Amino acid sequence: MFEFGVTLMVKKSQLSSVGLQAVLLRATRLHFVYIAAFMASIIVFDSWNLITHQAVANFWTAAVALLVINTVFWYLARTPSRNGSLYRTLIILLILADIVFASLTIYWERGIASSSVILFAVPIITSAMLRSRSTLLATAALSAAGYPLASVRYYYLHYGESFRVELYGEVGFFCAVFFILAGLLLAIDKSTKSDS
Repeated sequence: MFEFGVTLMVKKSQLSSVGLQAVLLRATRLHFVYIAAFMASIIVFDSWNLITHQAVANFWTAAVALLVINTVFWYLARTPSRNGSLYRTLIILLILADIVFASLTIYWERGIASSSVILFAVPIITSAMLRSRSTLLATAALSAAGYPLASVRYYYLHYGESFRVELYGEVGFFCAVFFILAGLLLAIDKSTKSDS
């Protein structure tokens, strides 16, 4: 009887590990598309001289860094492991890389003038794949820290490009949207669980 219980526990943890492996594989595959779309936009903007050479170098460096991180994580995700915490850690590191990437992009695109605030949806949605309320809310909080950091830092280093009320209004609004997105994803996850 004890042996049967141990076997069930091992199988349950293996399923958890396999599920996390599948989540990481899916997330990294979609990140390849995300990075390719970002790189394509850099090429288009550069070919029409819409961004400076320094901006092209900055964006390209950040995109290649994210591509390298994503490729390493994709490779590790293809390697079977019974350790589910390895896959969970890699997913969290990918989320953190996404937040840094989005924050740098916001800063390089002139803070609140940037149209790249949507990039923070990527780490928030990626964290929802873990089906963990605390991970999702932590990701929304880190995104709500990254966006103001980039925007406020740009504003005060380039003082006078916008109004302070506009800065804090934009920051407050988008930080609220990050938590609203997280709440909606939590509601979807709860409704999916109750339908099962």
